[in-house]
Amino acid sequence: MSPVSLIGHCRELLESVLSTPRRPADKTISQFFRDRRYLGARDRGFISDVVYSTLRGVLRVRALCAGVLERKSPDREARIQLAAALLSPGNPSHQLSIADIRDGARLTNEQVAEIQQSMETATAKIGAMEEPERSAVEFGLPEWFAFRMLEQFGQEGGRKVMESLNQQAPITLRCNRLKGDRDALRQLLAKQGIPSTPGLYSPDALLLERRMNANAIPEFKEGWFELQDEGSQMLSVLLDPRPNWQVFDACAGAGGKTLHLAAIMKGRGAVVAHDVNNRRLEEIRPRLRRNNAQNVRVMEHRAFLFRREELRGTFNAVVIDAPCSGTGTLRRNPGARLMLEESMVERVAQLQAEILDEYSELVAPNGLLMYATCSLLREENQAQVEEFLRRRNGWELQAINAPQGMLDSDGYFCAIPDRHGTDGFFAAVLKRVR
Repeated sequence: MSPVSLIGHCRELLESVLSTPRRPADKTISQFFRDRRYLGARDRGFISDVVYSTLRGVLRVRALCAGVLERKSPDREARIQLAAALLSPGNPSHQLSIADIRDGARLTNEQVAEIQQSMETATAKIGAMEEPERSAVEFGLPEWFAFRMLEQFGQEGGRKVMESLNQQAPITLRCNRLKGDRDALRQLLAKQGIPSTPGLYSPDALLLERRMNANAIPEFKEGWFELQDEGSQMLSVLLDPRPNWQVFDACAGAGGKTLHLAAIMKGRGAVVAHDVNNRRLEEIRPRLRRNNAQNVRVMEHRAFLFRREELRGTFNAVVIDAPCSGTGTLRRNPGARLMLEESMVERVAQLQAEILDEYSELVAPNGLLMYATCSLLREENQAQVEEFLRRRNGWELQAINAPQGMLDSDGYFCAIPDRHGTDGFFAAVLKRVR
């Protein structure tokens, strides 16, 4: 496919993402490729690399190219954002010519020249800014979020965290223990020319060196693995449920952690997958069959409300992977930064407190409650747990046996992208002592 045609596909996909910002970008991208099966693996790789790179810099370009973007619409912005990304240093354009970028993005020579000048002077403009605006523009993040990162992690540490959110996330598999161990899966993949390396933290993680179409891999169809970030895998590993336990996964979603818990429990005991969103919960059913997770039961929210009283105090462990801002996954979901609003943090923190109060009631005496998020913000993490312990009697913080460097000074599990190479995750384990 010609460079102009490839850029045209990037422009079309980017316009779709920008016109539906509340829909996760990875879902829009997957649908785009399903509708265009004529695209080969190399073309798909180029298009996804360019679009993800462009999304990481959308807020940056909005600040630096405000004049060109004066009359903003999804179509116009997609063309300008795409050109800005391709004309920036370190872009994934593979030495595309100015003419290719101009024609593929459907811009005039004057527009390309103006965008190019803005990108060439970006470093000087950003260097003259004060914090937190400087970091916000440099790393393409909302200014309020940049302020929080600098406040939480310090000047140097905060900038490192924000810089890491602009890097490409690794492709990580989680081996299904019900099928075999990680080394066996690694050998099976190697025979198909798919090299991998073991993860640093999770005993089930494999890191791939390049993208692949999982649906085309026999081992995926046979349930040997799932795609899951290593930080996410660590939550189930840290809980380490026993095979005879009864576990309630309160916010199961599509079931990634549910499946991992079931495998750690060797297909025994019981894991109840619950979510208030029945549509998301339905996604777990084909995964259960593929993974041979026979110890999982799916419970819709209506059924939970009907049985809530009889379920109180009956589970050895309850897992709350709470709804959150998702700031720890911005490198994997760069489009999410377009929807980040400071007011959202207060709203979601209130929801998290309500969920903690409601589902903690299901924990049996001496049972465990794991509270987790994929957020980097203290309000959703440490502060949420500390407030729960202040308002609820009969709970105490449990020590976590985490890898070195993954516990903060208060003993909470914190996976940080720049330090650990994983998405950002937080977890605390509480024990019901009365």
